Amino acid sequence: MRSKLRLLSLLLFVGVVAFAQKPLKFGNVNTQEILMSMPELKDVQAQLEAEYKQKENQLTTLQEDLKKQQDAYMQKAQTMSPEDRAAKEQELQGMGQKIQNYYMLAQQQLQAKEKELKMPLLQKVQAAIQEVGDENGFLYIFEVTSGVPVYHSQQCVDVTPLVKTKLGITDSTAIKK
Repeated sequence: MRSKLRLLSLLLFVGVVAFAQKPLKFGNVNTQEILMSMPELKDVQAQLEAEYKQKENQLTTLQEDLKKQQDAYMQKAQTMSPEDRAAKEQELQGMGQKIQNYYMLAQQQLQAKEKELKMPLLQKVQAAIQEVGDENGFLYIFEVTSGVPVYHSQQCVDVTPLVKTKLGITDSTAIKK
């Protein structure tokens, strides 16, 4: 009788332990899709469009000025002295270089502005992913487009030291950078 009671207790204990263990949960998320559906993105896009138009207008003005200067040069080139012609050609090359530099700088500024404006939205998405992961017991949530983890729970363990030990790697045998 006691052995049956012990067996029943053991089975009950094993059943409770097995029931108490949660299955490992992994998820994935498409942050681009979420970002594109955020109403705040319209404001960001409008600001970027305004910034782009401003840069485009400035670039167009510079190009028009260069074209006028080139046309004027072409009309007068035959009557100019070789020194004046060389100076004017140098000036036109400088203007062309200035336009190229402005274009590259404008591209960099637009990219920086986009990053600056989108950062709060991306942080908001990341915070929501963290909350969903915590609330729903996910171990990892991966970005659908890249497979990169965008969330990992506190239960995750970095096994790097264990793998190094398995391979016989110690801090003294590691390559110094």
